[in-house]
Amino acid sequence: MKNLLRACTLVAAFITSGTATAAATDYAIGTDLIRWFDPVQDGGMASLTFQKALGREDALFVDLAQKDSRTTVGIDYKVYNQRYYYGSFFQIGGLLDIQNSTRLYVEGAMGYEFSPSQNWVVSGDVQMVFGPRHPVTEKEEPWFVPRLRVMYAF
Repeated sequence: MKNLLRACTLVAAFITSGTATAAATDYAIGTDLIRWFDPVQDGGMASLTFQKALGREDALFVDLAQKDSRTTVGIDYKVYNQRYYYGSFFQIGGLLDIQNSTRLYVEGAMGYEFSPSQNWVVSGDVQMVFGPRHPVTEKEEPWFVPRLRVMYAF
């Protein structure tokens, strides 16, 4: 867990080091609630997410997850159909499982995001991962996982 916190601190420093854009809530930090409890994902993984606005309709998304000896880092490009923090979105990027291999996997997601209050964002999506073996069938095939994220925007 200490390694995850160190990695999160470094990623947060990297993301916040750039110049701010006009929006007041360019950054968001949060967690994936389903990942904490889903038995398919190694019986639940500690999860931390970061998001940085790149413009009015796109963002850089970083997802860190860890449990025991497994650590994953995902970096995605996120495009909104309406506007930032509101509406449907598409996401594509890469996933690296640090302890188990050095292969870069492909991940993508489709979902919906909204902000129920000024600084809170709720996001739900279905994520497709291709590259690692499916946790149930042990075949190299795409597998789909649900995501339910809660983020604090600042």
